[in-house]
Amino acid sequence: MRETFYHIKKDPDISIALVSDLHEKDPAPVLGSLERQMPDLIAIPGDMINWQRNPHWRIGMPRGRKLMSHLDPFLEIAARCAKIAPTCFSLGNHEWMVTQEEIDLIGQTGVVVLDNKWVEMPGNPSVIVGGLTSAAVTDYRRNPDKEGWLAVADPSAADTSWLDEFERQDAYKVLLCHHPEYWPRFLKNRKIDLVLSGHAHGGQIRLFGRGLYAPGQGILPRYTSGVHFGPCGALVVSRGLANTVRGVPRLFNPTEVVYL
Repeated sequence: MRETFYHIKKDPDISIALVSDLHEKDPAPVLGSLERQMPDLIAIPGDMINWQRNPHWRIGMPRGRKLMSHLDPFLEIAARCAKIAPTCFSLGNHEWMVTQEEIDLIGQTGVVVLDNKWVEMPGNPSVIVGGLTSAAVTDYRRNPDKEGWLAVADPSAADTSWLDEFERQDAYKVLLCHHPEYWPRFLKNRKIDLVLSGHAHGGQIRLFGRGLYAPGQGILPRYTSGVHFGPCGALVVSRGLANTVRGVPRLFNPTEVVYL
């Protein structure tokens, strides 16, 4: 795992750690990095939990199926993060089945769960932090890599209506959005200063500085890593902290914690 640093020349003067796509892997290197760097804010835009591993998952299961046994590792990570710095967490595609009870449990660790809403940054009310939840599952297909079925979400099903009010706020606006492919579709032209994403895993295999494939973007995706500027703000994409694609290694593509 590497530490990647970007400097965006815009007020306010804060440091943000972007932690994404841990997928229940060993958190020790991540937590050690956070404790060394001590950012002002820890932003976690989803995919910390692996709902596919739930042996009771079946086709047609609505959002809200119990995941208690798989939530415990993240609760420990969340509690550690909350002791280091104010921490905000938004829901990625691997958290679509998390229940309200489980959201409440995450909140009890001190982490703020942003499920299509925003809050003022603790200690700095000139900054607001929002979280755009992944689109709800709209279809199912056979998953060739794992037993059972794979949930498929249509990005059009994402609830973006609340962003109208969010972008009107007189503050520096940070949005946690798991999917970088939402940037050109929903976010690029909105008055949002900073969008933080993951999901693409750096394109899985990187050649000549470019990823080969990302879900939602396809072959030779554009948004897999780094900083991308739009007319109103910037998108920062983390390469993530794990690999969930069976049989396909991460090549020339180290995992990372991003610091802004």
